Amino acid sequence: MVTSTDVALTVFDVDDPTTSETVGLGADGSPISLAVRGRFAAVPLGIVPAVAIVDVRDAALLRTVGLPDGSGATGAAFVNDSIVLVANPSLGSVTPVNVLAGTAGSEIEVGRYPQAVVVDGGRAYVLNAELENFAPDGPSTITVLDASSLAVLDTIELSGENAAQAAFGPDGLMYVINSGSWGASNGSLSVVDPAAGAEVDFVEGFGDFPGSIAVGEDGLVYVGAFGVGMLVWSSSTESFTRGLGDAVTPGGVASTSGIGVDSDGRVYALTPDCQNPSVAHRLDASHDSELAIPVGICPFGIAFTEVEAGQ
Repeated sequence: MVTSTDVALTVFDVDDPTTSETVGLGADGSPISLAVRGRFAAVPLGIVPAVAIVDVRDAALLRTVGLPDGSGATGAAFVNDSIVLVANPSLGSVTPVNVLAGTAGSEIEVGRYPQAVVVDGGRAYVLNAELENFAPDGPSTITVLDASSLAVLDTIELSGENAAQAAFGPDGLMYVINSGSWGASNGSLSVVDPAAGAEVDFVEGFGDFPGSIAVGEDGLVYVGAFGVGMLVWSSSTESFTRGLGDAVTPGGVASTSGIGVDSDGRVYALTPDCQNPSVAHRLDASHDSELAIPVGICPFGIAFTEVEAGQ
């Protein structure tokens, strides 16, 4: 779990979450996302044009790799065991970074203000929020890259504004949460068919500025939002099981800054607190908190990886 204010990564074992280790990522930065694969985590450092590479097995910062000046460094995803794509929102590009060699490749131009990257089926999908002066300037887009050659293959047009994060469902579809405009209560969900290269459904009603998303193996789509909590939308019935009127409030707090689902299908929700150390709530089948895991100050991102003992 990455925490922004104290610029740190909290590493815990899902089978024994009562014990954890904290890895400092540097004196400066504003990390809000991370990518994981095997024993490595890559954390873009936001206002610092760099990405921190962490060995999660040993809970150690390995190196910090510089990115182009003014990158904004937000959003990342691994395309293979050694290369992670890092989004440079302020530059409209992504940078491939070799986590083993500690080197950064040439920028690849995408759309305006890329905020997140997801990878599936040999393709990398870059979510472009299409912001101008930090405000939506039209619908979002997705730049599709070949995960091997990193060549640009396609651009997918979305209906929603300010695409923030995406996750793939068990149906092979990609679910994109669109934050919309702050205070406008126009958060929405885009459902994308990667095979068709098109948005196939657009769902409104996700409230004011939702920003995190995860999909369970049962097809439930979990969406986190500040000042709301967690919304639950069923991809099978195409309807809310927990909407704005009865949103999940993890630990009794009507606000969620990050969502994750582990390999056993357990849902985790981060409680935003940028003044004090916070918690991640592990939720039971009724979406009540069954365990509160301590984290640092201002948690934003959570991701899961499997690490072999001798890896």
